[in-house]
Parts: sequence; structure tokens; C-alpha cells
Amino acid sequence: MIHSATDYEADPFLAVPAVGALLRDGCVNLFLGAGVSAGFGLPRWTVLVARILGKGDDAAFIAELGTKSDKQLGMLVDAVDNGKVEYAERVHSALYRDVDNLLEQLQRSPLLLAVVALLTGTSRGRIHHVFTYNYDNLLEQYLQMLGYSVCVRTGPTDFSSKSDVEVNHVHGFLPQSWKSSDKLPEIILSERSYRDRRSGIDSGWSSQVEHSLYSKAALLIGLSGDDGAPLDIFNRAKKQIIRSADYNGYWLLSPDAFARNAGAVIDVGLCPIRLEKERFPSFVFAVCQNALLK
Repeated sequence: MIHSATDYEADPFLAVPAVGALLRDGCVNLFLGAGVSAGFGLPRWTVLVARILGKGDDAAFIAELGTKSDKQLGMLVDAVDNGKVEYAERVHSALYRDVDNLLEQLQRSPLLLAVVALLTGTSRGRIHHVFTYNYDNLLEQYLQMLGYSVCVRTGPTDFSSKSDVEVNHVHGFLPQSWKSSDKLPEIILSERSYRDRRSGIDSGWSSQVEHSLYSKAALLIGLSGDDGAPLDIFNRAKKQIIRSADYNGYWLLSPDAFARNAGAVIDVGLCPIRLEKERFPSFVFAVCQNALLK
């Protein structure tokens, strides 16, 4: 049964059967943001920017960054984004500075465990395609540790090879094992890089994200909705989609993010689900369990 967004706001777990049915039928793609990797030592957005700017230990500066928009933070990174290897080294160092042994840190992220549960089902249905806006490869490391094959796509024209799970890195890929002698990655982080990406909304990754909604619903986890670029793409897809379902996907939002962006999420054809961050894993596990029901 499909409920209204107001009903889901009052009781977010009313959405579990709807999302569970999509999972059971193999009709959902997963979209991930930085919130999924929390607990592994990966920095929040403001800390990442501060580290890239060489001020990662300046508490006052980080607090000041908290008052700025994502666009303003991106503009600050413009000063160091020269598209060269030293910039990639800065981002890599800032991203992984506090990441230690993966096996030990898995205990600190029940949300990532819940996400992997969505990807590893068999008879109850599972998600095969992930679109992540994160640069890290912690999800890939986790899946491979469990014995699953992963197709990592870092460019929109990369082959989609045979695998258990396909992970598409929409904003760039900077794995923990990256070295300066490796291929220079494209990193969508500075405002300049975002501007270049927005100018190509009809092509590349933007086009692939749009077309992914034509055949499957979206489940978004760990994205705040503050970045308008995905919303623009989802809105383009909404104009092309005609189907009986009320929503083209479901977007898990923390209370603060819900207050800021629920209206925009509804406008692009998705249903916002308001949840405390601590309840995200419970919701996702409930979806997996519901998908077992016939």
C-alpha cells in the first residue's frame, strides 16, 4: 500500500512494505552519499574541506565552515583544485587520514552493514546497481571481504562487466590504495568541477543517472539533498516517467535534512522518509526482512 508523504513523516516505517516490494522484485537502484561511510574514520564534509585547505586541526575554522553552503565550500576548494596529482594527493590524505583496519572498523558502522544486506540477497531479491557520490572504496572492500565480486565503474563509458554488484562512482573514485603514480582521478569536489559537471547534464554520468530511473526506482541513503545537481537530474527523469506507482523512489533523510529539503524531494517525484540517523540501519534491515514476504 502506498501512503502519502505526510503519513510517512508521521510513521516512516509505513514505507517498509513499499520499499521491500521493490527490493523483492529487483526494481530498485541504490544511491549512496557520505553518511553511509560514517563511523569508519572518514571525515564529514566540512572537515574534509578543512583538511584539503591545510586547516584540518583548526576547530574554529571548521566551525565557521559549518555556516557555509555546499557551493561556498566548493568555491573554497577552487583555490587548490589544479586538476593535477598534488590535488589528488591532498584529497586522498584528507579522506583517509583516520581510516585504520577495515575489519576492526566494520563494528562501528551498522548502516554500511545494512546497505550490504540490500546488495547480497538471493531468493528475496537484491540490488545490483549502486550509484555512489563518495570517492572512497570502503563498500567495495567490504563486499570483496565477504566474497562478492564487484564491478567498479569510474567512467560513464566503462564496460559493465559480470559481477555480483556494480558500483558506479559518479563524483570520482579515490580508493584507499591509490598512489600518486596511479591514473589521475577526476574528483567532483570544488565548485569549478561541479560547474563543469552541471554543464553536461545531457551526457555522461548525469545522463546515466537519469536513465537509471526509467527502469527502476531509487533508494537514496546518506545524501542530504543540499546538492541541487541530483535533484535537477531526478526532475528531468520525472518528466519522462509515466507509471502507476506514486513515487519514483524513496529518500532517507535526517530530521535536519528533511526540514530543509523534503519539499524539493517531493517536487522531483521522490518520497522523503524522515528518520533519525541512528534508525537508518533498522529501516534498511526491516526492508530486507519484508522482501522475504510473499
